[in-house]
Amino acid sequence: MCYMARKALTVRNFEIVMREIEGLDHGTHEYLRAIEVSKWTFCHDEDHRYGVMTTNISEAINGVLKRARRLPITVIVSATFTRSKNAFLEREEEAVKLQQNRSRWPDHVLNKFNKAHNLGMKHNVDLYNHSRKTAKVTTRVARMTYYRMYRVSLSDQECDCGKWKLDGITCSHALELCRQYVVDPRKYVPECYSTTEYALAYSSGFFTSLPDIKEWEEPNFQLRHNHDRRIRRCGRDVTSRIHNEMDWTQTRAREQCQAQDSDVPSTF
Repeated sequence: MCYMARKALTVRNFEIVMREIEGLDHGTHEYLRAIEVSKWTFCHDEDHRYGVMTTNISEAINGVLKRARRLPITVIVSATFTRSKNAFLEREEEAVKLQQNRSRWPDHVLNKFNKAHNLGMKHNVDLYNHSRKTAKVTTRVARMTYYRMYRVSLSDQECDCGKWKLDGITCSHALELCRQYVVDPRKYVPECYSTTEYALAYSSGFFTSLPDIKEWEEPNFQLRHNHDRRIRRCGRDVTSRIHNEMDWTQTRAREQCQAQDSDVPSTF
């Protein structure tokens, strides 16, 4: 339910979910109400998140550093640098190919735009004002027998569905209205989604090669470990980290090895 409240695209839907949460657990409702809504909800983000669910950069780094675990610290640092560099190189090569093919947007933006365009062809449009290019768009709810109506304004770049305001990419309702008025909908997509901006993001030369370790300057400090701060217990320390699929894979492999060892007949 908390995820649904965070993902709600309109204030009305957000309040509906919050009332459901209050009915289930009043304490959770009070806890969420105490947090500033602009920091965790889409409908109150003031157009800053562009559809991004989390702003924690460590979540993105985790995707790059998969399996870089239980290794010496020097190896982890090397893996961090190398894999981050390779990730930028791959995206830079992709951006160059997009520019050579004269693509207006990267593939993920183009696919989302085309999906909305195909969906918009199923909508019904009732025009209201030609000067402001406003209309009421009616669409059938998937797998349902009722219809939903949305107010759309091309001059204000707004739609009641909230998707256009969320990430700036024209929603299916606005796309169908653009088709009715013979307006190029691509001009409403922010420039930050363009192939040019995509290439600039990954071709700024963030990474440079490191010299040989013999060429490094001697540090003017010395690391000293405070052993008194280490809490020593009998036996192996119990980890509080949440296990994920990598731990499950290692557990299954260990169980398989133990099973194979038990099947081997003893020679004594």
